[in-house]
Amino acid sequence: MRLVRGVKALVKYLDSINCSMSESTVYRLIKQNSIPFKRPAPGILVFDLNAIDKWLAFEDIESI
Repeated sequence: MRLVRGVKALVKYLDSINCSMSESTVYRLIKQNSIPFKRPAPGILVFDLNAIDKWLAFEDIESI
């Protein structure tokens, strides 16, 4: 399981795979519950990069 903590770390990962997304976009997706994330405690966001990769692949399929 590949985990990153925080929106900044997720944005850095997304940039590294050529899927740039702003922090504000990530926060909007979190608010809409559209992106996979866990909140183990108030103020802490954790993202499973395997789940993010699957989510991105599913989003690509829907756009076809």
